[in-house]
Amino acid sequence: MERVLEVSGVSKRFENYQAVKNASFALESGECVALLGPNGAGKTTILKMIVDMINPDQGKIDICGQKNIQMKQKIGYLPQYPNFYGWMTGIDALHFMGKLSGMDKASLEARIPEVLEQVGLDPKSKKKIATYSGGMRQRLGIAQAILHRPAVLIMDEPVSALDPIGRREVIELIQSLKAETTLLFSTHILADVEEICERVCIIREGEIVADDKIANLVQINAEQVFILKAEGDISSFEGQLAGNAEIREIAHKNGAIYIYYNDDAAVAREAIMQALLASGLHWTSVSQAEESLEEVFLRMVSK
Repeated sequence: MERVLEVSGVSKRFENYQAVKNASFALESGECVALLGPNGAGKTTILKMIVDMINPDQGKIDICGQKNIQMKQKIGYLPQYPNFYGWMTGIDALHFMGKLSGMDKASLEARIPEVLEQVGLDPKSKKKIATYSGGMRQRLGIAQAILHRPAVLIMDEPVSALDPIGRREVIELIQSLKAETTLLFSTHILADVEEICERVCIIREGEIVADDKIANLVQINAEQVFILKAEGDISSFEGQLAGNAEIREIAHKNGAIYIYYNDDAAVAREAIMQALLASGLHWTSVSQAEESLEEVFLRMVSK
């Protein structure tokens, strides 16, 4: 499989703030990868370095094996808040953006109708952009980003600012684009990651702290937990588990007791069952579960 994007040891500092620290990851042709992290983690800075809007202080970025200006022709870019001239129509904007990217008139005449139909803007293409909804502007932003058939499409928080209807429209459009190009998008919304892609790079304070398929990430990093609910004072129950080598942590969430344990589930289960019986409490719920992607993510970015 061809490697279309490689980010190697990239760092960026703004005055006294280290925005990105030695970030490295790569995308193979046809992949759809999310750059996932909380606001301020460095996601946008990484994307801007990839599209050559800002220069890294160190490290290198290769697109389709190229490091010079030719690599820009391989990139499609959707900023978080795409701006267009409101007095232009959708067709006008695509002609304008296409010419800026070096496409000739014949190519634009053939390509623009295809792209407008693909993003679902064909009926609205002759209306002024000032009349467009947020979702329509975002779809027009995607249209300009794919106009020149890029090898990799870079999108910064493509749905975070949209209402539910606009969000659904853009997510479905992104799903359809997976069949024709390589995608990298940033987000802080876990639901988008789980719905759109299979692989995620988690970023915390400018560092890539995880890079794997979602299923592997959860399987490797998810902690096992017993979840219990009881009526009455549970302090004696917790006291019986205190000091047990297999019980790592006892937490309280959403009206339940979460008991995190180490490697030996059987030993932990036996200790918990003994404490349950000895407590004399009325237990309304006892279950064993594995952390979700959200819980894994929150733990990783809060370390």
